[in-house]
Amino acid sequence: MMNKPLRFGILGAGNIATKMAATLDFLRNELIPYAISARDISRAEVLRSKFNFEKAYGSYDEMLRDPNVDVVYISTTNPMHYEHAKASLLAGKHIICEKPFTVTTEQAIEIFSIAKSKNLFALEAVWTRFQPYVKQIKEIIDSGEIGTPRFIQATFALQISHKERIIEPTGGGALLDLGIYPIHFASLFLGYKYTRLTSHSIKAPSGVDDQSTITLEYANGAIADLSTSMSAAYGTSARIAGTRGSIDFPMLIHGQSFTVKSPDTPANGRIVQCPFDFNGYEYEIRAAIKAISEGKCQCDECTWDDTLSVTRLMEKLRNSWKQS
Repeated sequence: MMNKPLRFGILGAGNIATKMAATLDFLRNELIPYAISARDISRAEVLRSKFNFEKAYGSYDEMLRDPNVDVVYISTTNPMHYEHAKASLLAGKHIICEKPFTVTTEQAIEIFSIAKSKNLFALEAVWTRFQPYVKQIKEIIDSGEIGTPRFIQATFALQISHKERIIEPTGGGALLDLGIYPIHFASLFLGYKYTRLTSHSIKAPSGVDDQSTITLEYANGAIADLSTSMSAAYGTSARIAGTRGSIDFPMLIHGQSFTVKSPDTPANGRIVQCPFDFNGYEYEIRAAIKAISEGKCQCDECTWDDTLSVTRLMEKLRNSWKQS
Protein backbone atom coordinates (compact mmCIF):
# COMPACT_ATOMS: atom_id res chain seq x y z
CA MET A 1 0.00 0.00 0.00
CA MET A 2 1.15 3.53 -0.79
CA ASN A 3 1.88 5.63 2.28
CA LYS A 4 2.99 8.92 0.70
CA PRO A 5 1.83 11.05 -2.23
CA LEU A 6 3.22 10.06 -5.60
CA ARG A 7 5.66 12.44 -7.27
CA PHE A 8 4.72 13.07 -10.90
CA GLY A 9 7.07 14.03 -13.70
CA ILE A 10 6.01 15.12 -17.18
CA LEU A 11 8.11 14.04 -20.15
CA GLY A 12 7.69 16.68 -22.83
CA ALA A 13 6.62 20.32 -22.69
CA GLY A 14 4.12 20.81 -25.51
CA ASN A 15 0.38 21.48 -25.55
CA ILE A 16 -0.69 18.27 -23.81
CA ALA A 17 2.07 18.71 -21.22
CA THR A 18 0.69 22.16 -20.43
CA LYS A 19 -2.81 20.74 -19.88
CA MET A 20 -1.42 17.95 -17.72
CA ALA A 21 0.74 20.35 -15.69
CA ALA A 22 -2.40 22.36 -14.93
CA THR A 23 -4.19 19.15 -13.96
CA LEU A 24 -1.44 18.01 -11.61
CA ASP A 25 -1.34 21.47 -10.06
CA PHE A 26 -5.11 21.21 -9.45
CA LEU A 27 -4.60 17.80 -7.83
CA ARG A 28 -1.70 18.82 -5.59
CA ASN A 29 -3.64 17.80 -2.49
CA GLU A 30 -3.65 14.25 -3.90
CA LEU A 31 -0.14 14.07 -5.42
CA ILE A 32 3.09 16.03 -5.78
CA PRO A 33 3.66 17.96 -9.06
CA TYR A 34 7.38 17.32 -9.05
CA ALA A 35 9.23 17.63 -12.37
CA ILE A 36 8.93 18.68 -15.99
CA SER A 37 11.46 17.73 -18.65
CA ALA A 38 12.03 18.98 -22.18
CA ARG A 39 14.81 18.97 -24.73
CA ASP A 40 15.01 22.71 -24.11
CA ILE A 41 15.43 23.62 -20.43
CA SER A 42 13.76 27.00 -20.97
CA ARG A 43 10.50 25.33 -22.05
CA ALA A 44 10.55 23.08 -19.01
CA GLU A 45 11.29 26.03 -16.77
CA VAL A 46 8.29 27.99 -18.12
CA LEU A 47 5.90 25.20 -17.14
CA ARG A 48 7.67 24.54 -13.85
CA SER A 49 7.27 28.17 -12.84
CA LYS A 50 3.72 28.58 -14.10
CA PHE A 51 2.36 25.48 -12.37
CA ASN A 52 4.60 25.40 -9.30
CA PHE A 53 6.52 22.20 -9.96
CA GLU A 54 9.70 21.56 -7.99
CA LYS A 55 12.15 20.65 -10.77
CA ALA A 56 12.81 21.44 -14.43
CA TYR A 57 15.11 19.30 -16.56
CA GLY A 58 16.67 20.01 -19.94
CA SER A 59 16.69 16.35 -20.99
CA TYR A 60 14.34 13.43 -20.57
CA ASP A 61 17.08 11.09 -19.37
CA GLU A 62 18.05 13.50 -16.61
CA MET A 63 14.54 13.46 -15.20
CA LEU A 64 14.36 9.67 -15.46
CA ARG A 65 17.54 9.42 -13.39
CA ASP A 66 15.90 11.38 -10.57
CA PRO A 67 15.00 8.78 -7.91
CA ASN A 68 12.25 11.03 -6.55
CA VAL A 69 10.11 10.68 -9.70
CA ASP A 70 7.49 7.98 -9.15
CA VAL A 71 5.18 8.40 -12.15
CA VAL A 72 6.03 9.71 -15.62
CA TYR A 73 3.37 11.23 -17.86
CA ILE A 74 4.59 10.84 -21.44
CA SER A 75 3.33 13.69 -23.63
CA THR A 76 5.67 13.51 -26.61
CA THR A 77 4.65 12.88 -30.23
CA ASN A 78 3.19 9.54 -31.34
CA PRO A 79 6.34 7.95 -32.83
CA MET A 80 8.27 8.63 -29.61
CA HIS A 81 5.83 7.00 -27.19
CA TYR A 82 7.39 3.55 -27.45
CA GLU A 83 10.95 4.78 -26.84
CA HIS A 84 9.98 7.02 -23.94
CA ALA A 85 7.66 4.50 -22.31
CA LYS A 86 10.36 1.84 -22.45
CA ALA A 87 13.03 4.16 -21.07
CA SER A 88 10.74 5.25 -18.22
CA LEU A 89 9.90 1.69 -17.21
CA LEU A 90 13.53 0.60 -17.36
CA ALA A 91 14.29 3.54 -15.06
CA GLY A 92 11.80 2.07 -12.56
CA LYS A 93 8.99 4.58 -13.13
CA HIS A 94 5.26 3.99 -13.44
CA ILE A 95 3.96 5.40 -16.71
CA ILE A 96 0.89 7.14 -18.07
CA CYS A 97 1.37 7.52 -21.81
CA GLU A 98 -0.57 9.75 -24.16
CA LYS A 99 -2.69 8.03 -26.77
CA PRO A 100 -1.97 6.25 -28.99
CA PHE A 101 0.01 4.20 -26.48
CA THR A 102 2.29 3.00 -29.29
CA VAL A 103 2.10 3.02 -33.07
CA THR A 104 2.21 -0.79 -33.38
CA THR A 105 0.75 -3.72 -31.45
CA GLU A 106 4.18 -5.33 -31.14
CA GLN A 107 5.49 -2.24 -29.36
CA ALA A 108 2.54 -2.16 -26.94
CA ILE A 109 2.97 -5.84 -26.09
CA GLU A 110 6.65 -5.26 -25.31
CA ILE A 111 5.92 -2.25 -23.08
CA PHE A 112 3.27 -4.12 -21.12
CA SER A 113 5.62 -7.10 -20.77
CA ILE A 114 8.31 -4.86 -19.27
CA ALA A 115 5.77 -3.26 -16.91
CA LYS A 116 4.59 -6.68 -15.76
CA SER A 117 8.11 -7.99 -15.22
CA LYS A 118 8.99 -4.95 -13.12
CA ASN A 119 5.62 -4.77 -11.34
CA LEU A 120 5.12 -1.23 -12.62
CA PHE A 121 1.93 0.55 -13.60
CA ALA A 122 1.32 1.37 -17.28
CA LEU A 123 -1.68 3.18 -18.73
CA GLU A 124 -2.74 4.58 -22.08
CA ALA A 125 -4.15 8.02 -21.31
CA VAL A 126 -7.45 7.77 -23.17
CA TRP A 127 -8.92 10.40 -20.88
CA THR A 128 -12.50 10.03 -22.14
CA ARG A 129 -12.75 6.48 -20.79
CA PHE A 130 -12.40 7.81 -17.24
CA GLN A 131 -14.91 10.64 -17.35
CA PRO A 132 -18.17 10.58 -15.36
CA TYR A 133 -20.38 10.09 -18.41
CA VAL A 134 -19.09 6.54 -18.96
CA LYS A 135 -20.55 5.22 -15.71
CA GLN A 136 -23.75 7.23 -16.20
CA ILE A 137 -24.34 5.87 -19.71
CA LYS A 138 -23.65 2.31 -18.64
CA GLU A 139 -26.18 2.69 -15.82
CA ILE A 140 -28.79 4.03 -18.27
CA ILE A 141 -28.16 1.15 -20.68
CA ASP A 142 -28.26 -1.42 -17.86
CA SER A 143 -31.57 0.05 -16.67
CA GLY A 144 -33.14 -0.70 -20.05
CA GLU A 145 -34.26 2.90 -20.58
CA ILE A 146 -33.05 3.03 -24.20
CA GLY A 147 -33.36 -0.71 -24.77
CA THR A 148 -30.59 -2.74 -26.39
CA PRO A 149 -27.92 -0.64 -28.16
CA ARG A 150 -28.13 -1.31 -31.89
CA PHE A 151 -26.30 1.60 -33.49
CA ILE A 152 -23.44 3.85 -32.41
CA GLN A 153 -22.31 6.82 -34.46
CA ALA A 154 -19.24 8.80 -33.46
CA THR A 155 -17.26 11.48 -35.28
CA PHE A 156 -14.12 13.45 -34.55
CA ALA A 157 -13.09 15.92 -37.23
CA LEU A 158 -10.82 18.94 -36.83
CA GLN A 159 -8.90 21.15 -39.23
CA ILE A 160 -5.41 20.33 -38.00
CA SER A 161 -3.80 19.19 -41.25
CA HIS A 162 -1.29 22.01 -40.96
CA LYS A 163 0.31 20.50 -37.86
CA GLU A 164 3.60 18.76 -38.52
CA ARG A 165 3.02 15.99 -35.99
CA ILE A 166 -0.19 14.82 -37.68
CA ILE A 167 1.18 14.64 -41.23
CA GLU A 168 4.38 12.88 -40.13
CA PRO A 169 4.41 9.49 -41.96
CA THR A 170 5.77 7.30 -39.14
CA GLY A 171 3.13 8.19 -36.56
CA GLY A 172 0.76 10.73 -37.99
CA GLY A 173 -2.66 10.53 -39.57
CA ALA A 174 -6.15 11.35 -38.41
CA LEU A 175 -6.84 7.83 -37.11
CA LEU A 176 -4.09 7.72 -34.49
CA ASP A 177 -4.63 11.30 -33.37
CA LEU A 178 -8.43 11.68 -33.57
CA GLY A 179 -10.08 8.46 -34.73
CA ILE A 180 -8.90 6.59 -31.67
CA TYR A 181 -11.59 8.39 -29.63
CA PRO A 182 -14.63 7.20 -31.63
CA ILE A 183 -13.18 3.67 -31.60
CA HIS A 184 -12.79 3.67 -27.84
CA PHE A 185 -16.28 5.17 -27.45
CA ALA A 186 -17.90 2.41 -29.51
CA SER A 187 -15.85 -0.26 -27.74
CA LEU A 188 -17.02 0.91 -24.32
CA PHE A 189 -20.61 0.03 -25.16
CA LEU A 190 -20.39 -2.63 -27.90
CA GLY A 191 -17.14 -4.37 -27.00
CA TYR A 192 -14.31 -5.53 -29.26
CA LYS A 193 -15.72 -8.72 -30.80
CA TYR A 194 -16.87 -7.32 -34.10
CA THR A 195 -17.65 -9.80 -36.88
CA ARG A 196 -17.03 -7.57 -39.88
CA LEU A 197 -14.91 -4.52 -40.56
CA THR A 198 -15.22 -2.22 -43.55
CA SER A 199 -13.48 1.10 -44.06
CA HIS A 200 -12.45 3.75 -46.55
CA SER A 201 -9.66 6.30 -46.29
CA ILE A 202 -8.57 9.36 -48.24
CA LYS A 203 -4.86 10.11 -47.95
CA ALA A 204 -3.04 13.36 -47.31
CA PRO A 205 -0.11 14.39 -49.56
CA SER A 206 2.34 12.92 -47.01
CA GLY A 207 0.67 9.53 -47.37
CA VAL A 208 -1.08 9.37 -44.00
CA ASP A 209 -4.84 9.08 -43.65
CA ASP A 210 -6.58 12.44 -43.96
CA GLN A 211 -10.19 11.28 -43.64
CA SER A 212 -11.77 7.90 -43.01
CA THR A 213 -14.99 6.06 -42.36
CA ILE A 214 -15.08 2.83 -40.38
CA THR A 215 -17.99 0.42 -39.95
CA LEU A 216 -17.93 -2.33 -37.33
CA GLU A 217 -20.63 -5.00 -37.36
CA TYR A 218 -21.33 -7.25 -34.37
CA ALA A 219 -22.83 -10.71 -34.00
CA ASN A 220 -25.95 -9.34 -32.28
CA GLY A 221 -26.70 -7.12 -35.26
CA ALA A 222 -25.35 -3.89 -33.77
CA ILE A 223 -23.34 -1.49 -35.93
CA ALA A 224 -20.78 1.21 -35.13
CA ASP A 225 -20.36 3.93 -37.76
CA LEU A 226 -17.19 5.90 -37.01
CA SER A 227 -15.61 8.75 -38.94
CA THR A 228 -12.64 11.06 -38.59
CA SER A 229 -10.94 13.86 -40.47
CA MET A 230 -7.97 16.13 -39.98
CA SER A 231 -9.05 18.54 -42.73
CA ALA A 232 -12.75 19.14 -41.96
CA ALA A 233 -13.78 21.44 -39.13
CA TYR A 234 -16.84 19.41 -38.17
CA GLY A 235 -16.16 18.84 -34.50
CA THR A 236 -17.03 15.83 -32.43
CA SER A 237 -20.32 14.19 -31.60
CA ALA A 238 -21.77 10.78 -30.84
CA ARG A 239 -25.07 8.92 -30.59
CA ILE A 240 -26.07 5.61 -29.09
CA ALA A 241 -29.38 4.35 -30.50
CA GLY A 242 -31.18 1.50 -28.79
CA THR A 243 -34.42 -0.40 -29.35
CA ARG A 244 -36.33 2.04 -27.11
CA GLY A 245 -34.48 5.31 -27.34
CA SER A 246 -31.17 7.13 -27.78
CA ILE A 247 -28.35 8.99 -26.07
CA ASP A 248 -26.93 12.03 -27.88
CA PHE A 249 -23.60 13.74 -27.25
CA PRO A 250 -23.31 17.19 -28.84
CA MET A 251 -19.62 17.18 -27.86
CA LEU A 252 -17.99 13.84 -27.29
CA ILE A 253 -14.51 14.94 -26.24
CA HIS A 254 -15.05 17.97 -24.02
CA GLY A 255 -18.79 17.60 -23.48
CA GLN A 256 -20.19 17.68 -19.98
CA SER A 257 -23.79 16.76 -20.72
CA PHE A 258 -25.82 14.45 -22.94
CA THR A 259 -29.49 13.99 -23.86
CA VAL A 260 -31.52 10.84 -23.30
CA LYS A 261 -34.63 10.27 -25.40
CA SER A 262 -37.02 7.40 -24.78
CA PRO A 263 -40.71 6.72 -24.11
CA ASP A 264 -39.92 7.61 -20.48
CA THR A 265 -38.67 11.15 -21.24
CA PRO A 266 -40.31 14.36 -22.50
CA ALA A 267 -40.40 14.78 -26.29
CA ASN A 268 -37.24 16.87 -26.30
CA GLY A 269 -35.45 14.41 -24.04
CA ARG A 270 -33.85 14.49 -20.62
CA ILE A 271 -30.54 16.30 -20.22
CA VAL A 272 -28.00 14.56 -18.00
CA GLN A 273 -25.25 16.75 -16.58
CA CYS A 274 -21.75 15.31 -16.10
CA PRO A 275 -19.55 18.30 -15.22
CA PHE A 276 -15.81 18.04 -14.75
CA ASP A 277 -14.18 18.81 -11.42
CA PHE A 278 -11.52 20.67 -13.39
CA ASN A 279 -10.65 20.02 -17.04
CA GLY A 280 -11.52 16.33 -17.50
CA TYR A 281 -7.98 14.96 -17.25
CA GLU A 282 -8.19 14.64 -13.48
CA TYR A 283 -10.14 11.38 -13.63
CA GLU A 284 -7.44 9.33 -15.38
CA ILE A 285 -4.85 10.64 -12.91
CA ARG A 286 -7.02 9.74 -9.93
CA ALA A 287 -7.65 6.29 -11.36
CA ALA A 288 -3.91 5.77 -11.82
CA ILE A 289 -3.16 6.85 -8.26
CA LYS A 290 -5.81 4.47 -6.95
CA ALA A 291 -4.49 1.53 -8.97
CA ILE A 292 -0.87 2.16 -7.96
CA SER A 293 -1.88 2.49 -4.30
CA GLU A 294 -3.56 -0.92 -4.58
CA GLY A 295 -0.46 -2.48 -6.11
CA LYS A 296 -2.03 -2.91 -9.55
CA CYS A 297 -0.22 -2.58 -12.86
CA GLN A 298 -3.27 -1.46 -14.83
CA CYS A 299 -6.61 0.34 -14.49
CA ASP A 300 -10.01 -1.29 -14.77
CA GLU A 301 -11.22 1.71 -16.80
CA CYS A 302 -8.60 1.16 -19.53
CA THR A 303 -6.95 -2.24 -19.24
CA TRP A 304 -3.97 -3.48 -21.22
CA ASP A 305 -6.38 -5.66 -23.22
CA ASP A 306 -8.44 -2.55 -24.03
CA THR A 307 -5.37 -0.80 -25.38
CA LEU A 308 -4.18 -3.85 -27.31
CA SER A 309 -7.61 -4.42 -28.88
CA VAL A 310 -7.82 -0.85 -30.16
CA THR A 311 -4.17 -0.82 -31.24
CA ARG A 312 -4.69 -4.03 -33.25
CA LEU A 313 -7.76 -2.56 -34.93
CA MET A 314 -5.98 0.67 -35.84
CA GLU A 315 -2.95 -1.24 -37.11
CA LYS A 316 -5.23 -3.43 -39.24
CA LEU A 317 -6.93 -0.35 -40.68
CA ARG A 318 -3.69 1.48 -41.43
CA ASN A 319 -2.20 -1.60 -43.11
CA SER A 320 -5.28 -2.04 -45.28
CA TRP A 321 -5.19 1.63 -46.31
CA LYS A 322 -1.56 1.25 -47.38
CA GLN A 323 -2.71 -1.34 -49.92
CA SER A 324 -5.45 0.86 -51.38
